[in-house]
Amino acid sequence: MPTPKPARTSNVLSGDSFTFVPDHPSEPGNEVEVAVMLGPDQGAQHFTISLVRLMPGASIAGHIHPFEESFFVLAGTPQVTIADKQFALVSQDFGLVPTAHGHAWSNPGPEPALLLRVHTPQPRPIGGRGQWGVFASPDTPVPTKGVPVVELNPTHNWVGHFDENDMAPPGSISMPGYHGANIQNVQIRMMVDELVGSVQHTMFVVQFKPTGKPGGAAKEHFHPFEEIYYLVSGSARTSFDGVNLDARAGDLIFAPVGASHGFSPVGTEPVRWIEVQAPLPPAAHGFTFHSDWAAFENLG
Repeated sequence: MPTPKPARTSNVLSGDSFTFVPDHPSEPGNEVEVAVMLGPDQGAQHFTISLVRLMPGASIAGHIHPFEESFFVLAGTPQVTIADKQFALVSQDFGLVPTAHGHAWSNPGPEPALLLRVHTPQPRPIGGRGQWGVFASPDTPVPTKGVPVVELNPTHNWVGHFDENDMAPPGSISMPGYHGANIQNVQIRMMVDELVGSVQHTMFVVQFKPTGKPGGAAKEHFHPFEEIYYLVSGSARTSFDGVNLDARAGDLIFAPVGASHGFSPVGTEPVRWIEVQAPLPPAAHGFTFHSDWAAFENLG
């Protein structure tokens, strides 16, 4: 009997393939463009991943969603309202918009602002209306007086800032779902998770230092949740059920539920990505590594 092949496979989506669309219905405003990188059309079931570009002077009206939204500022100085608070953001700020919380955006800066945006669970029509789950929140103002993000301020509980100094030295992985040496030379900085109020997904920064040889980073594995990696620097050699593909900054790697994937840095510079997982990983036994089971006799 032939060996069954996995029903779903991981993939690298080239950054050159993402197209920005003006007046996209997921962001009700002006001077805003959205590039949907991953959603149902690309095989995702639990999240939709997009880039949002706010041109100078852009604004997005107050609205709510029946799902969570998170963001990471890739460039620029946009402002955001979340519920009753307004924040003036800078590059590498991040945040969570909990389900049914009003939020709005503006870009008072002189340069375009670019966001990585996550919606989970996926938007869908509600009561036969709309496709993107956008509902008006007229009491949520477009921000004009945002304050800088201060993570030590306990009232700034939905936002934060990533700084390289927050990263622990490279070592073996230690995070919800798995602790162990199958993923090495890695640095992780959690951003969106249960600690900031997320109940559907996680977002965090991952960095692998160069190993100078194939392997030595993330051994091939699979898990019961979807995962994406948006590369922001460096390049990586991927392994998807033994098939190798290369990814570089600007590309998106998608690992569906149960799809096998592993990574190694390529070149001399560290590879860094923004990682998103949905649904939330289980507290234990969230990762299955092929190599852990290689020594056992397979009976079927």
